[in-house]
Amino acid sequence: MTPKLMSYNTDDFQSKAHMEMFIAEIEKNVDAMGDQMRDAGLLSFTVTQVWNKQGKFRIGTYWAYRDEKAFIDCQKILSGVPEDEDNPAISNADRGVVRLQWLADG
Repeated sequence: MTPKLMSYNTDDFQSKAHMEMFIAEIEKNVDAMGDQMRDAGLLSFTVTQVWNKQGKFRIGTYWAYRDEKAFIDCQKILSGVPEDEDNPAISNADRGVVRLQWLADG
């Protein structure tokens, strides 16, 4: 299924250790919440470590949703995940409607 809505978020951390702790927490939650998010309409989720910003500890999370309703339903699920107050991050979120997508295999 081709996603209709995508979101790309970046999070900047104070140190590499803070970034690694955050990634470990995501890995734990993916296993716990994967089925629920898929049923709500999440098509894919990717975590990247940004490597072209020297001296920064930044990750990117890429979310692909079936449609706008799936985005809303997934946000309701994510609102139940507590924030890690001991590991603050500076977050930025960009969301967009898919206008063009090229896939190498099709």
